[in-house]
Amino acid sequence: MCMVTFSFGQMVNAPAYVPIMEQIADNQVSAPGHLKAGGDVIWKTSFNWADPTNPRGWSLPDGWTIQDLSDMGNGWIWLKDTLKWNNTQTLTPASFFETKGDGCMALPIQAFNFRDGVYTLVPANSYIETPKIDCSAFSSVVVKLTQQWNVCCSGAKSGNMEMLVTTDEGVHFATYDLQFNTPANNNTPARYRNVEINITDVAAGSPNVQVRFFFHGENYAYYWMFDDLSLVEGYANDLVLEDYWLDFDGGVDGSVGHINYWPLSQMGMAGTTSGTVGANSFSAAFLNSGNNDSEDAKLQVKVLKNGSEINSFSSAAATIWTLERDTTAVETPFLASDYGDYRFDYTAVSENGEDVPKNNTVSMNFTVTDSLFHRADFSAETGTNSGGWSGGDNAGDMVGVSYDIYADCEVNSITSFVYGFTAKNTPSFQYVLMKNVEDVWEEWIVSDIVEMDSTKRQQWVTLPLSKDGETEFLTPGSYGAAVRMWGTDPNDELGCQGMSIGYDMTTKESNTMVYLSSSSSWFGSGKLNMIGININATGGPTEAPVTFNVNMTKHIASGEFNPATDVVAVNGLASSWNGTAAMTDADGDGIYTATVAGLTTNSKLNYKYSINGIQEAYPLTGNPYRSYTVRYWNVINSTYNGGITVGVDPTSLVVSFNVYPNPTTGAFTVEIANVAATDMIISLTNIQGQVIYQNTVKNTMNYQETIGSDLSKGLYFLTVNNGKEVKVQKVVVQ
Repeated sequence: MCMVTFSFGQMVNAPAYVPIMEQIADNQVSAPGHLKAGGDVIWKTSFNWADPTNPRGWSLPDGWTIQDLSDMGNGWIWLKDTLKWNNTQTLTPASFFETKGDGCMALPIQAFNFRDGVYTLVPANSYIETPKIDCSAFSSVVVKLTQQWNVCCSGAKSGNMEMLVTTDEGVHFATYDLQFNTPANNNTPARYRNVEINITDVAAGSPNVQVRFFFHGENYAYYWMFDDLSLVEGYANDLVLEDYWLDFDGGVDGSVGHINYWPLSQMGMAGTTSGTVGANSFSAAFLNSGNNDSEDAKLQVKVLKNGSEINSFSSAAATIWTLERDTTAVETPFLASDYGDYRFDYTAVSENGEDVPKNNTVSMNFTVTDSLFHRADFSAETGTNSGGWSGGDNAGDMVGVSYDIYADCEVNSITSFVYGFTAKNTPSFQYVLMKNVEDVWEEWIVSDIVEMDSTKRQQWVTLPLSKDGETEFLTPGSYGAAVRMWGTDPNDELGCQGMSIGYDMTTKESNTMVYLSSSSSWFGSGKLNMIGININATGGPTEAPVTFNVNMTKHIASGEFNPATDVVAVNGLASSWNGTAAMTDADGDGIYTATVAGLTTNSKLNYKYSINGIQEAYPLTGNPYRSYTVRYWNVINSTYNGGITVGVDPTSLVVSFNVYPNPTTGAFTVEIANVAATDMIISLTNIQGQVIYQNTVKNTMNYQETIGSDLSKGLYFLTVNNGKEVKVQKVVVQ
C-alpha cells in the first residue's frame, strides 16, 4: 500500500551540491500553462542524460542533486549499459522500462560494495532530488515512474526506499514508501513496478515542488533503479485496488492464507471451530487517488472455472473521500466442489466510473487437485536454504512448508523445486515429512537420500516416502514437508548445504519453516519455499489443452514478419511434447494463436516459437526452451523472441562460426567471432533433441573451445545463441 506520512520540522541535511552538476539541453520537459485533462503531463524526464564530452559518459542536468550521505562515493548513477555487479553478475536497466535505451537512474549498492575484488558492507544512504517543479497552476498532482529493485537484508524494514516531497527546500517533507511494505530479500512484485502516487495534498498549487528518492537503511546489497519519471495532472475518478487477499478457510477461527493447489478430498468438511474447510473469501484495500469522492465503491469478484464464469460476488458499497483509504470484504465465501483451475477476477468499481481502469483489477488462482498439496505457485523467482541464519547453513539443516491434513489419507511422496547447487560441495538431500505432536515437530516418514547433480537443477524432483504399512496413513493434524540437505566444506567441519530450494516470491504467504541442526530448533522464515505433498488419490483430469498466444506486432512493424507470406508456429521439445503447431491470427491484431490438445497435466512443457521453421533465440540463459507446467486450464501469453526484432539492430552479431574437423572421429573445435562482446550459449544436441553439452560464455568477442571427445557416432547440431540470433551447424561424428 502507498503509505504517506508527514514530517513537519524534520530536516534532512542537504550539503552543498556535489560537483557533477552540468547543463545538458533538452533532457527534461516542463509543460507550460494549465492542462485540461487528467493524466496530462506537468513535467517529465526519461533520463536521456548521455554526454559523450564527459569522461563518465553522462552529465547531471542543472537543478538536480545527488548526495551520498555515507561519504563513500556510493551515490546514484546514470545506467544505460551493463554494470559489473560482482564476480559473476551484471546489472542492466530493467527489460520493462519503456525508454531503457536512453538510460535510467540506479543506486547499485552491491556494485559499490564489491570493488577491486573486495566485499564491503556499507549500507545504502544516498538520494537523488529533482529541480524545483512549478505546479502552481494545477489543482491535482500525481507522480508516475517505473521502478525495479532487489532489497536485502535480514535487518531491512519496509520504508528503506522512499520518495520524499518538499515544497520549501527540505524544511518539511511528505514521505511515501516505494517498497510498499515488501519484506527484505525480495525483488519488486509486478504490481509495484509501475507507480502512481497522488501528491495533491502536498504539491498542488505550489511553484517549488521537489521530489527526492532516498535509498537507505540496512541495505548493503542489490540495487534500486527507476525510469520515466513524470508529474501529471490527477484524474477526476481514480479508484485504486491497492491490495487484495484470497483467504483459504482452515476451519479454526479464520484463514490460513492463499493456497495455490489443494486436494478435493481435503475440502468441504465443517471446520473444527468455525467455517468450512477450503472455502475461499475475498477482501481488498482501496485508495481513492482521484479528485472526486468515489461513491458506492465496492469490490466485485468473478469466479471462473477452466476459463468459464460460474459465479460472481460483490462487497457492500461505501463512499471513499479523495485521497482516503478503505478496506472491504465480500461476505459470501466460495467453496469449489470439483477439480479444476479456478480464477478469481477482482475489480474495484464505483458509481463515478473510472479514468484509470488498469489499476482496478487483479486476478488470483486456485487449483483443486486430486493429490497435490502445494501452497506456492509453480514459478521460482529465486532459491533459499538456511544460509544467512545465525547458526545456519550447516549440513543437516532443513527447509519445510507446513500443511494441515483434514481427512484421513495415505501419503505417497514429497515434491520440491530444486533451484541450484554447488557441485564442489557434493550435496545430497532427503525429503522428510514432519508431524506436529503436542507442539513439537517430530520426524514422521522420510525418503531415501539422493545425490544432487546438474540433471536435477531447475527441476521438480519428486521422491517416494518409505512406507512401513502404518506411518504413511495420515490422520488429521499439522504436518510439514521438508528438504534436508547435506554438503561438504573443507573449511567447515559442520559442512554446508550446497543447494537451494525454489522460493515463490509472488505469493503473499510465508509458511516456510527452517530447521537449524546446530540448535535442533525450528523457526519461521517469512518465506514460501516450493515444497508440496502428494497423497494417494486419483480422479482429476490427466490431460488438458494448452492455448498459445504469441504477440508478433513488433516483428510485423519491423518487417521481420510478413503476415501474408510468413508462418509462425509453436514447437515442443521431444521430452514433453514432440510436435509443431502452426499459429493463426483470425482477427488480424498481430497476436497469433494455436491450441494443442491432450497434454499431460502436472507435467513440464518445454517449447519455443519459430518463424518459417527457424526457432527464436529467446531466452539467452538457462534452458534454451521456454517452460510451463501444464494445468487443467492453460492459456500462455508470450511475445516472440522476448520482443527483440531485427529492426532494432539488423547487424548480425555473429560474423563467423566455424567447426573443425567436420566430419570428426571424436573431438571437434568451435570458433566464434562476434562484432561486439556478448553473452552466448553454446549447446550440442543429438538427433533426438537431447542436449548433450551446454556452456554459457559471458561478454566475449572471440571464443574457441574443443568439445566432445567421447561422442557416439551420429549426427549432432551445434547451436550458438546470443539472445538475438541463433546459428546452427551440423556436426557428423564417424
